[in-house]
Amino acid sequence: MSLVDSAPEPHPFAADLLVGQVALVTGGGTGLGRAIAWSLARSGADLLLAARNQERLAEAAKAIAAGTGRRVEIAPVNIRERESVEALDARSRELFDRVHVLVNNAGGQFPQPARHYKPKGWNAVIETNLTGTWNMTQVFGNRMLDAGGGSIVQIIAVVGRGFPGIAHTSAARAGVLELTRSLAYEWGPTVRLNCVAPGPIDTAGFDATYDPEVHRRLRGFPIPRFGKPHEVGWATTFLASPAASWITGEVLYVAGGQHLYGKNQALLDRDLGKPEAD
Repeated sequence: MSLVDSAPEPHPFAADLLVGQVALVTGGGTGLGRAIAWSLARSGADLLLAARNQERLAEAAKAIAAGTGRRVEIAPVNIRERESVEALDARSRELFDRVHVLVNNAGGQFPQPARHYKPKGWNAVIETNLTGTWNMTQVFGNRMLDAGGGSIVQIIAVVGRGFPGIAHTSAARAGVLELTRSLAYEWGPTVRLNCVAPGPIDTAGFDATYDPEVHRRLRGFPIPRFGKPHEVGWATTFLASPAASWITGEVLYVAGGQHLYGKNQALLDRDLGKPEAD
């Protein structure tokens, strides 16, 4: 059983918290998306998992359905392409009457000094993390508005302090936060929109992306450890659920205090052309 399939007992939410609701999770086949999907299903939601890699989605759907007894469907999507998002909407209408919860988890970035960004790399990160999130938010948000309600949770990153080494995704994720705050007014009270901002989470993807020395900088956080995927799943489930019924336009940092104290950079000082500091 993988790390994201082994959330500790007891699950902190009632098993019927989200019964009768359908949750759509992008990037739901691996990492944080899979952990989020598990938490939502364990809280009673039926699922639609969407991503480009259907093989990973199928494996995740099988495991989650077997482990929770919930209905779990999958569908392809490339969130950067509006036509693909609209096709996902059409497919979701064939599968379910409504989508009550949307979790915009799909995204990606790579650490690199900003002076070396190529237009292709910059555009890829912005189109995925900002424009892709917008595509999903507008298409499914409009559907929620027409249906009379819903909740959208955006998975972003720790923003507000700058993020040296991943300036492109910092810009995109901050954009999603301001988009979320703007739409919280425009679409309230019918649709609630909130953000979850994870810090360094113990996933294979994080290990493969960042220098081990960056990992050791966690010792400067108020809670000096990696986060666990299920902790992001729990935060997402809370914001999606009726327990957060009077919360909108907010960002919940699941980051051990990274947004307050400690090293907040994706590359080492030497990689940024600066003298190494403690």
